[in-house]
Amino acid sequence: MRALFGPRVWAGPIVYLVALLGTLLLGDESVRPWAVLLLVAAAVLAVVLWGRQNWLFAFPSDPIAPTRANRSRFIYLLGVGMAMLLVIAADLRYAAAPNETFGFAGILWIAAIALLLCSAFFGSYSLRGVSSAPDLPRWSTREVALLIGLFVLALLSRVWNLANFPNNIYPDEIMTGTVASQSYLTPTTPPPSFFSTLWSGIDLPALWFWIVAVFLKLGGISLAMLRLPAALFGAATVVPLYALLRGTWGKYAAITGSTIMAFSVSNVHYSRLALNNIVTQFFWATCFFFLLRALRSRRPSDWVLAGLSAGLSEYFYYGTRLLPFILAMFMVFLIAIHWKQAHQYGSGFLLLAGSYLVGFGPLLVHFIRNPNLYLGRGASLLIWSPHIPLSFADFRQAWKTIWPVLSENFLGISTHSSQDIIFYG
Repeated sequence: MRALFGPRVWAGPIVYLVALLGTLLLGDESVRPWAVLLLVAAAVLAVVLWGRQNWLFAFPSDPIAPTRANRSRFIYLLGVGMAMLLVIAADLRYAAAPNETFGFAGILWIAAIALLLCSAFFGSYSLRGVSSAPDLPRWSTREVALLIGLFVLALLSRVWNLANFPNNIYPDEIMTGTVASQSYLTPTTPPPSFFSTLWSGIDLPALWFWIVAVFLKLGGISLAMLRLPAALFGAATVVPLYALLRGTWGKYAAITGSTIMAFSVSNVHYSRLALNNIVTQFFWATCFFFLLRALRSRRPSDWVLAGLSAGLSEYFYYGTRLLPFILAMFMVFLIAIHWKQAHQYGSGFLLLAGSYLVGFGPLLVHFIRNPNLYLGRGASLLIWSPHIPLSFADFRQAWKTIWPVLSENFLGISTHSSQDIIFYG
């Protein structure tokens, strides 16, 4: 009862109202500094009130026991090594025959992924000295039913009446259908490779257009079929997001966070467009769910699934190209802040990187051959030349250039409506 009616519980609505008032005042430019101060005050109050929560453990408490050189370990390492050799063979085959739609390179790539998964799961249950995950709240039947219900509702909100809502058709949707049809449904030349990019000047990986073409072939040429793949990915994100939140902050945070995402206006809207922007979050949530679980479990399967999720995400939207940098910074953070635990995870970090390359597959060769494609889209949209300001005048110029755009973006998620033709919220 003391915990139920304690000051931290009753202070929650007060902090929320302070933040809400600050958000509402952001729309008035004359009082915006006071609005920012209210938001900062709400954040400070939140840290003071809830900063000492007992979060779920990020690392197991028991040290890693030394592993013995046994037959199981040898088989596990042999499988991982052969998977790496297979993906190298796939890369070399694609480099030699880049015009094959899937071909022998694709077969070798799938074989590498399958062998890596089999080896990782075998190693997870056979290696000695691998600790099990700390005791976490078990998934009850009621919780599983709740997650299934939440997924079904998220799916219905994204696939219902797809042809008529949103009622504006974004030009890129038309181009997506056109590229998919001309490349894989009615091609005048042999279909392009899955490991290349399509749409001149936009250069998105070809796999997405093949997926769209499959849906158009199965369901007929219609706007609903064109939008359906993105809608399915948008709804599916509820599952890894729930698992990620549950493993980090517990069941109630998972229910709250995944519900917010399932019925978020902007998320539902972008899930109902024939664009693969929404796919990035599915792979990111999946990657970090397995990555954080790997820190607890030390199981090779979790490291491999995190790496494969990251690597496969490269076959979709541009946004995922930030992921290698985020993962690298996360590793640096672990080594710098949690160095006592991080030094035990050297093999896990290597397995994560290797699995990333396996998931990336022959597409990596395409980007190596065309070095301007991978980061070119982002570089072409930069508003300021990326360099470290070495003088006060240079710093002032950088601030004057970046801050108005940064401010407008922050206001865009609170008070300012959209200024494009995609989303009017």
